Amino acid sequence: MGSEFEVVLDVQASPAEAWAVVGDPCGVTRWYPLYTSCTLEGNTRTLERADGAVVVEDLLSRDDEDMSYSYAVTAGLPLAEHEASFRVDAEGSGSRITWRTRAVHEDPSIDMEDRLADRQREALEGLRALLDD
Repeated sequence: MGSEFEVVLDVQASPAEAWAVVGDPCGVTRWYPLYTSCTLEGNTRTLERADGAVVVEDLLSRDDEDMSYSYAVTAGLPLAEHEASFRVDAEGSGSRITWRTRAVHEDPSIDMEDRLADRQREALEGLRALLDD
């Protein structure tokens, strides 16, 4: 029930330009206004949200050649399971950015796609504004 989904954004920036932003583990604060600060210690990313909440994530994998990485939320949100990934691919003369998410809320009746996908699409519009100036 809506636990696996993806949101996609096509931008004019080249894959290398898009990856320079998307692939920066703390770059999320540049394009997703929900997050106001980020620290990275080893493979642990800690994000502070505008509402004061703190989200802790494990960076699971990274492939600079493939322009992809995956992460899992481990604390700070009411999730029973979570894993997500970003990938940048060439698309026409620009790039396609894919954000895949698999998440299960602590309350299994909550549809995570309904809860998150629109917010993620809005966040990606911040990425478009940054990359397509």
